[in-house]
Amino acid sequence: MPFLARPITDRATWLEWRRQCVTASRVCQLPAFDCSPFKECTPLRLYAELRGVEFPDRDDNKILRRGRWLEPSIGLACSELRPEWTITPAKEFLTDGALGATPDFYVDGDPRGRAVLQAKSVAPSVYAKEWQGGKEIPFWIVLQTLTECMLSDAAFGVVAALLVDAYAMDCAILEVPRHPAAEAKIRAEAERFMADVRNMVEPDPDFSRDGSMLKLLLPKEQPGKALDLIGNNAMAEKLAARAELCQRIKNDKIAIEAIENELKFMMQDAERIDGLPGWRATFKTTHYKGYTVEPRDIRVLRIQDKRPPEERPGGDNDSDEN
Repeated sequence: MPFLARPITDRATWLEWRRQCVTASRVCQLPAFDCSPFKECTPLRLYAELRGVEFPDRDDNKILRRGRWLEPSIGLACSELRPEWTITPAKEFLTDGALGATPDFYVDGDPRGRAVLQAKSVAPSVYAKEWQGGKEIPFWIVLQTLTECMLSDAAFGVVAALLVDAYAMDCAILEVPRHPAAEAKIRAEAERFMADVRNMVEPDPDFSRDGSMLKLLLPKEQPGKALDLIGNNAMAEKLAARAELCQRIKNDKIAIEAIENELKFMMQDAERIDGLPGWRATFKTTHYKGYTVEPRDIRVLRIQDKRPPEERPGGDNDSDEN
Protein backbone atom coordinates (compact mmCIF):
# COMPACT_ATOMS: atom_id res chain seq x y z
CA MET A 1 0.00 0.00 0.00
CA PRO A 2 1.60 3.36 -1.02
CA PHE A 3 2.12 5.92 1.71
CA LEU A 4 3.13 9.56 1.90
CA ALA A 5 6.08 10.76 4.00
CA ARG A 6 5.87 14.41 5.03
CA PRO A 7 8.88 16.09 6.68
CA ILE A 8 7.87 17.70 9.99
CA THR A 9 8.94 21.34 10.00
CA ASP A 10 6.67 22.79 12.66
CA ARG A 11 4.46 21.44 15.44
CA ALA A 12 1.25 23.23 14.39
CA THR A 13 1.26 21.70 10.90
CA TRP A 14 2.09 18.27 12.31
CA LEU A 15 -0.84 18.48 14.73
CA GLU A 16 -3.15 19.40 11.87
CA TRP A 17 -2.04 16.33 9.89
CA ARG A 18 -2.72 14.15 12.95
CA ARG A 19 -6.31 15.43 13.13
CA GLN A 20 -7.11 14.04 9.68
CA CYS A 21 -6.56 10.32 10.27
CA VAL A 22 -6.27 7.56 12.86
CA THR A 23 -2.72 7.89 14.13
CA ALA A 24 -0.67 4.93 15.33
CA SER A 25 -0.99 5.97 18.98
CA ARG A 26 -4.80 6.07 18.62
CA VAL A 27 -5.31 2.76 16.81
CA CYS A 28 -5.99 1.31 20.27
CA GLN A 29 -9.11 3.52 20.42
CA LEU A 30 -10.73 1.91 17.39
CA PRO A 31 -13.91 0.03 18.42
CA ALA A 32 -12.47 -3.30 17.26
CA PHE A 33 -9.59 -2.94 19.76
CA ASP A 34 -10.62 -0.38 22.42
CA CYS A 35 -7.61 -1.13 24.61
CA SER A 36 -6.18 2.28 25.48
CA PRO A 37 -4.62 2.36 28.95
CA PHE A 38 -6.18 5.78 29.49
CA LYS A 39 -9.78 5.74 30.69
CA GLU A 40 -10.87 8.78 28.69
CA CYS A 41 -9.43 7.54 25.38
CA THR A 42 -12.54 5.83 24.02
CA PRO A 43 -13.85 5.23 20.49
CA LEU A 44 -16.32 8.06 21.00
CA ARG A 45 -13.56 10.48 21.93
CA LEU A 46 -11.55 9.47 18.86
CA TYR A 47 -14.64 10.05 16.73
CA ALA A 48 -15.20 13.46 18.29
CA GLU A 49 -11.57 14.49 17.77
CA LEU A 50 -11.70 13.50 14.10
CA ARG A 51 -14.95 15.47 13.76
CA GLY A 52 -13.12 18.54 15.05
CA VAL A 53 -14.28 18.72 18.67
CA GLU A 54 -11.69 20.58 20.73
CA PHE A 55 -10.40 19.17 24.02
CA PRO A 56 -8.14 21.11 26.41
CA ASP A 57 -5.64 18.22 26.59
CA ARG A 58 -5.91 16.98 23.02
CA ASP A 59 -2.53 18.22 21.80
CA ASP A 60 -0.57 18.34 25.05
CA ASN A 61 -0.67 16.97 28.58
CA LYS A 62 1.73 15.76 31.27
CA ILE A 63 2.09 12.30 29.72
CA LEU A 64 2.89 13.70 26.26
CA ARG A 65 5.38 16.17 27.72
CA ARG A 66 7.12 13.41 29.66
CA GLY A 67 7.46 11.42 26.46
CA ARG A 68 8.90 14.37 24.54
CA TRP A 69 11.43 15.19 27.25
CA LEU A 70 12.67 11.63 27.69
CA GLU A 71 12.55 10.53 24.04
CA PRO A 72 16.11 11.74 23.18
CA SER A 73 17.44 9.87 26.23
CA ILE A 74 15.85 6.66 25.01
CA GLY A 75 17.53 7.04 21.63
CA LEU A 76 20.88 7.58 23.35
CA ALA A 77 20.33 4.57 25.63
CA CYS A 78 19.58 2.30 22.65
CA SER A 79 22.67 3.55 20.81
CA GLU A 80 24.84 2.60 23.77
CA LEU A 81 23.14 -0.76 24.34
CA ARG A 82 23.10 -1.71 20.64
CA PRO A 83 26.22 -0.06 19.16
CA GLU A 84 25.83 -2.01 15.91
CA TRP A 85 22.66 -0.02 15.20
CA THR A 86 22.52 3.48 13.76
CA ILE A 87 19.59 5.22 15.41
CA THR A 88 18.26 8.47 13.98
CA PRO A 89 15.14 10.53 14.79
CA ALA A 90 12.48 9.95 12.14
CA LYS A 91 11.24 13.57 11.93
CA GLU A 92 8.50 12.74 9.42
CA PHE A 93 4.79 12.01 9.35
CA LEU A 94 3.67 8.94 7.43
CA THR A 95 0.14 8.44 6.14
CA ASP A 96 -1.84 6.32 3.70
CA GLY A 97 -5.00 8.39 4.14
CA ALA A 98 -6.87 6.54 6.86
CA LEU A 99 -3.82 5.85 9.03
CA GLY A 100 -0.99 8.10 10.15
CA ALA A 101 2.20 7.64 12.16
CA THR A 102 5.13 9.60 13.50
CA PRO A 103 7.89 7.07 14.33
CA ASP A 104 10.24 8.13 17.09
CA PHE A 105 13.38 6.70 15.50
CA TYR A 106 14.61 4.67 12.54
CA VAL A 107 17.11 1.88 13.12
CA ASP A 108 19.67 1.08 10.42
CA GLY A 109 22.58 -1.33 10.43
CA ASP A 110 20.65 -4.51 11.14
CA PRO A 111 21.10 -7.26 8.49
CA ARG A 112 17.32 -7.72 8.35
CA GLY A 113 16.84 -4.16 7.14
CA ARG A 114 15.52 -0.86 8.54
CA ALA A 115 13.35 -0.93 11.67
CA VAL A 116 11.18 1.60 13.44
CA LEU A 117 11.85 2.25 17.11
CA GLN A 118 9.03 3.24 19.46
CA ALA A 119 10.26 4.96 22.64
CA LYS A 120 8.36 4.56 25.90
CA SER A 121 9.14 5.81 29.41
CA VAL A 122 7.79 3.46 32.07
CA ALA A 123 7.74 3.34 35.85
CA PRO A 124 9.37 0.12 37.14
CA SER A 125 6.15 -0.88 38.91
CA VAL A 126 4.17 -0.50 35.69
CA TYR A 127 6.82 -2.42 33.76
CA ALA A 128 6.61 -5.28 36.25
CA LYS A 129 2.81 -5.40 36.18
CA GLU A 130 1.71 -4.44 32.66
CA TRP A 131 4.79 -5.58 30.74
CA GLN A 132 5.32 -8.72 32.83
CA GLY A 133 8.90 -7.60 33.39
CA GLY A 134 9.59 -7.55 29.64
CA LYS A 135 7.88 -10.84 28.79
CA GLU A 136 4.92 -9.08 27.19
CA ILE A 137 4.49 -5.75 25.40
CA PRO A 138 1.12 -4.11 26.12
CA PHE A 139 -1.24 -4.71 23.22
CA TRP A 140 -1.85 -1.00 22.58
CA ILE A 141 1.88 -0.50 22.04
CA VAL A 142 2.04 -3.52 19.73
CA LEU A 143 -0.75 -1.96 17.64
CA GLN A 144 1.11 1.33 17.52
CA THR A 145 4.38 -0.30 16.49
CA LEU A 146 2.78 -2.49 13.82
CA THR A 147 1.10 0.58 12.33
CA GLU A 148 4.44 2.38 12.15
CA CYS A 149 6.08 -0.70 10.60
CA MET A 150 3.33 -0.91 8.01
CA LEU A 151 3.43 2.76 7.00
CA SER A 152 7.24 2.84 6.81
CA ASP A 153 7.58 -0.63 5.26
CA ALA A 154 10.07 -1.48 8.02
CA ALA A 155 11.59 -4.95 8.34
CA PHE A 156 10.60 -5.14 11.99
CA GLY A 157 9.70 -2.98 14.95
CA VAL A 158 11.49 -2.19 18.20
CA VAL A 159 10.00 -0.97 21.45
CA ALA A 160 12.46 0.60 23.87
CA ALA A 161 11.13 0.99 27.41
CA LEU A 162 13.12 3.38 29.60
CA LEU A 163 12.63 2.33 33.23
CA VAL A 164 12.42 5.65 35.03
CA ASP A 165 14.09 5.03 38.37
CA ALA A 166 16.33 7.65 39.96
CA TYR A 167 18.64 4.97 41.39
CA ALA A 168 18.50 2.14 38.85
CA MET A 169 17.83 3.54 35.37
CA ASP A 170 17.65 0.90 32.67
CA CYS A 171 16.32 0.49 29.14
CA ALA A 172 14.67 -2.68 27.85
CA ILE A 173 14.82 -3.25 24.08
CA LEU A 174 12.06 -5.53 22.78
CA GLU A 175 11.34 -6.49 19.20
CA VAL A 176 7.97 -6.62 17.41
CA PRO A 177 7.97 -8.81 14.27
CA ARG A 178 5.82 -7.89 11.29
CA HIS A 179 2.36 -9.49 11.33
CA PRO A 180 0.57 -9.18 7.95
CA ALA A 181 -2.81 -10.40 9.24
CA ALA A 182 -2.81 -7.99 12.19
CA GLU A 183 -1.69 -5.14 9.94
CA ALA A 184 -4.50 -5.86 7.49
CA LYS A 185 -6.95 -5.80 10.40
CA ILE A 186 -5.59 -2.44 11.59
CA ARG A 187 -5.91 -0.90 8.12
CA ALA A 188 -9.42 -2.28 7.55
CA GLU A 189 -10.67 -1.02 10.94
CA ALA A 190 -9.12 2.41 10.40
CA GLU A 191 -10.71 2.72 6.95
CA ARG A 192 -14.08 1.64 8.36
CA PHE A 193 -13.84 4.14 11.20
CA MET A 194 -12.85 7.03 8.92
CA ALA A 195 -15.82 6.20 6.69
CA ASP A 196 -18.06 6.41 9.76
CA VAL A 197 -16.51 9.78 10.63
CA ARG A 198 -17.25 11.11 7.14
CA ASN A 199 -20.81 9.75 7.28
CA MET A 200 -21.34 11.01 10.86
CA VAL A 201 -21.98 7.54 12.28
CA GLU A 202 -21.09 7.81 15.97
CA PRO A 203 -19.76 4.81 17.89
CA ASP A 204 -21.81 3.77 20.90
CA PRO A 205 -20.74 5.58 24.08
CA ASP A 206 -19.18 3.75 27.00
CA PHE A 207 -21.30 5.15 29.84
CA SER A 208 -18.67 4.34 32.45
CA ARG A 209 -15.91 6.24 30.60
CA ASP A 210 -17.55 8.81 28.33
CA GLY A 211 -19.18 11.05 30.93
CA SER A 212 -17.07 14.10 30.10
CA MET A 213 -17.52 13.42 26.38
CA LEU A 214 -21.31 13.39 26.66
CA LYS A 215 -21.28 16.81 28.32
CA LEU A 216 -19.69 18.19 25.17
CA LEU A 217 -21.70 16.25 22.62
CA LEU A 218 -25.24 16.35 24.01
CA PRO A 219 -27.39 19.16 22.63
CA LYS A 220 -28.98 21.84 24.80
CA GLU A 221 -32.43 20.97 26.04
CA GLN A 222 -35.57 22.17 24.26
CA PRO A 223 -37.93 23.85 26.76
CA GLY A 224 -40.98 21.69 27.41
CA LYS A 225 -39.71 18.67 25.48
CA ALA A 226 -40.15 15.30 27.25
CA LEU A 227 -38.81 11.85 26.43
CA ASP A 228 -41.47 9.16 26.73
CA LEU A 229 -39.97 6.06 28.40
CA ILE A 230 -43.21 4.13 28.80
CA GLY A 231 -42.38 0.42 28.62
CA ASN A 232 -38.64 0.94 29.13
CA ASN A 233 -38.32 -1.49 32.02
CA ALA A 234 -34.54 -1.68 31.66
CA MET A 235 -34.08 1.99 32.58
CA ALA A 236 -36.55 1.65 35.47
CA GLU A 237 -34.44 -1.20 36.83
CA LYS A 238 -31.25 0.84 36.42
CA LEU A 239 -32.79 3.78 38.29
CA ALA A 240 -33.81 1.41 41.09
CA ALA A 241 -30.24 0.08 41.21
CA ARG A 242 -28.96 3.66 41.31
CA ALA A 243 -31.23 4.44 44.26
CA GLU A 244 -29.82 1.45 46.15
CA LEU A 245 -26.25 2.58 45.39
CA CYS A 246 -27.06 6.12 46.58
CA GLN A 247 -28.45 4.74 49.84
CA ARG A 248 -25.37 2.55 50.26
CA ILE A 249 -23.10 5.57 49.70
CA LYS A 250 -25.14 7.57 52.22
CA ASN A 251 -24.81 4.81 54.83
CA ASP A 252 -21.09 4.47 54.14
CA LYS A 253 -20.58 8.22 54.52
CA ILE A 254 -22.33 8.11 57.90
CA ALA A 255 -20.09 5.22 59.02
CA ILE A 256 -16.96 7.02 57.78
CA GLU A 257 -17.96 10.23 59.56
CA ALA A 258 -18.54 8.33 62.82
CA ILE A 259 -15.02 6.84 62.70
CA GLU A 260 -13.49 10.23 61.90
CA ASN A 261 -15.42 11.94 64.70
CA GLU A 262 -14.22 9.29 67.16
CA LEU A 263 -10.61 9.89 66.14
CA LYS A 264 -11.03 13.68 66.41
CA PHE A 265 -12.47 13.29 69.91
CA MET A 266 -9.56 11.05 70.95
CA MET A 267 -7.00 13.52 69.57
CA GLN A 268 -8.40 16.52 71.47
CA ASP A 269 -5.63 19.16 70.99
CA ALA A 270 -3.04 16.79 69.44
CA GLU A 271 -1.98 17.61 65.90
CA ARG A 272 -1.07 14.06 64.89
CA ILE A 273 -1.22 10.43 65.95
CA ASP A 274 1.69 8.09 66.57
CA GLY A 275 1.98 4.41 67.42
CA LEU A 276 -0.30 2.84 64.77
CA PRO A 277 1.92 0.98 62.29
CA GLY A 278 0.86 1.72 58.72
CA TRP A 279 -1.25 4.76 59.61
CA ARG A 280 -0.66 8.49 59.75
CA ALA A 281 -3.24 11.12 60.64
CA THR A 282 -3.04 14.83 61.39
CA PHE A 283 -5.65 17.23 62.75
CA LYS A 284 -4.41 20.74 61.97
CA THR A 285 -6.04 24.08 61.31
CA THR A 286 -5.88 25.00 57.63
CA HIS A 287 -6.58 28.42 56.15
CA TYR A 288 -8.47 28.63 52.86
CA LYS A 289 -8.60 31.82 50.84
CA GLY A 290 -12.00 33.05 49.78
CA TYR A 291 -12.95 33.04 46.12
CA THR A 292 -15.84 33.94 43.89
CA VAL A 293 -17.33 31.56 41.35
CA GLU A 294 -18.18 33.21 38.05
CA PRO A 295 -21.77 32.83 36.82
CA ARG A 296 -22.22 29.96 34.40
CA ASP A 297 -24.94 27.82 32.86
CA ILE A 298 -24.72 24.05 33.40
CA ARG A 299 -27.16 21.42 32.24
CA VAL A 300 -27.88 19.39 35.40
CA LEU A 301 -29.44 15.93 35.65
CA ARG A 302 -31.71 15.63 38.70
CA ILE A 303 -33.38 12.34 39.62
CA GLN A 304 -36.15 12.11 42.21
CA ASP A 305 -37.38 8.81 43.63
CA LYS A 306 -41.18 9.08 43.46
CA ARG A 307 -41.89 5.46 44.29
CA PRO A 308 -43.91 4.55 47.38
CA PRO A 309 -41.72 4.60 50.53
CA GLU A 310 -41.92 0.81 50.93
CA GLU A 311 -40.26 0.37 47.50
CA ARG A 312 -37.33 2.65 48.24
CA PRO A 313 -33.99 1.63 49.75
CA GLY A 314 -34.02 2.55 53.40
CA GLY A 315 -37.79 2.80 53.53
CA ASP A 316 -38.98 6.38 53.99
CA ASN A 317 -35.82 8.14 52.83
CA ASP A 318 -36.11 11.53 51.19
CA SER A 319 -36.17 11.97 47.44
CA ASP A 320 -32.70 11.70 45.95
CA GLU A 321 -31.38 14.52 43.83
CA ASN A 322 -28.07 14.67 42.01
